[in-house]
Amino acid sequence: MNIVAIHQLQGHTEELAHNLAQAMGITPYEARTRVSVPSGGPTIVASFASRQQAEECALRLSDTGFSTLVLDSEHVESDLKRLIGRKLQFEPDALEIACPDGQRLSLPYEEINLILRGTGIISAVELETSTKKKFALGRAVATGGLVMRKKVKNVTTTTNQERQPFCHLYVRGQQPVVLRQAEMDYSTLGENRQLSRDANFNWICAELRRRCPSARWDERLQTRPGLAQTLGPAFDPEQHVDVAITLVAQAKLFNA
Repeated sequence: MNIVAIHQLQGHTEELAHNLAQAMGITPYEARTRVSVPSGGPTIVASFASRQQAEECALRLSDTGFSTLVLDSEHVESDLKRLIGRKLQFEPDALEIACPDGQRLSLPYEEINLILRGTGIISAVELETSTKKKFALGRAVATGGLVMRKKVKNVTTTTNQERQPFCHLYVRGQQPVVLRQAEMDYSTLGENRQLSRDANFNWICAELRRRCPSARWDERLQTRPGLAQTLGPAFDPEQHVDVAITLVAQAKLFNA
């Protein structure tokens, strides 16, 4: 799958919507929802099976004045391409990170280009089966009243959603580093350790922002609407959060 997105959106919404509608062959109403995104995008406008189709679409958009990104699904970020941080130490000039596999790395604050905050949405479906007895007329007649009831099973489906806050750090030439609230060991924070996991993670993110003044900061993916605006109507925020992460990171680093 090859995804086409637009970004660096500037100008009047109606004009942008008109241009997008012409380039994509869609209605102005559909186009308006695509260009009404915060921070100028990125936002997905199409996806294709072939790279050639995606590049032809991107060329039409470019000819209409849009800045475009073409993303091959094989190049979407995943944990196979990331370093997972578990313990942190804020040293005077660099962030020291320990990973679960024992790997350690040092990120100078001045070299961190992008801090990307977001929240994954994980849905879990639980099935609960209950059994109760119910009067069965046919069975009662057939057995002369010896058996009056039958067992009936009821299955209740409950969907629970869990939020998974994360923070990605980007340094040119290195794998992205991901910090996940639920997977961090906060014992190394010392006197800065807070009373709750939420408070600890928020403190870490705020401290990173303070110590990395030259880094770009983006937090649009912290909410479901923010994810949905980036992904467009064809992609599910619960299943394609890595697509949104990759697009925002590429758009931000491309403009850095």
